[in-house]
Amino acid sequence: MKQILLMRHAKSSWEDGSLKDYDRPLNERGQSDAPMMGAFIRQVGYKPGEVIASPAQRAKETTQLSMESAQVDPNLIRWDEDLYYGSMKDYIAAIQSTAKKVERVLLVGHNPLIENTAGILAGSEHKTAVRMPTAALVCLQSFAEKWEDITPGTCQIKWMMIPKVLKEL
Repeated sequence: MKQILLMRHAKSSWEDGSLKDYDRPLNERGQSDAPMMGAFIRQVGYKPGEVIASPAQRAKETTQLSMESAQVDPNLIRWDEDLYYGSMKDYIAAIQSTAKKVERVLLVGHNPLIENTAGILAGSEHKTAVRMPTAALVCLQSFAEKWEDITPGTCQIKWMMIPKVLKEL
């Protein structure tokens, strides 16, 4: 069974108006939420065998902080510009490009693409079925044997976690 973790980048800063959108860093809340979500990944036993992330600053920081906390080898991280500049098709193509030996992949990206990807993989047509606040994490599973077989409608949502809920636990 293939598992896909989709994570929206943590809360970013709008403090420096001179920065391009691509270069916006995490704010204080984002810097605490990202490692908390990584710790959750480790605690529930869902460490990914591969990580594909947007290299935009806020997604990069989210990936690095969460994967350090999850105790995932940083060599498993692959930066993919298409997760910032691309489309939902690029998110699905990234999933399909996962190494054969991997059973669980994590994508770290941006809205609305990350929400739309979760929704379309779980079977909704053109409408977002999943609302993902910053640093939200959704786990999808598929009975597909190969990553190339992951296409719209071939997954089901197994669980979702958001920082607000984790803080209350």
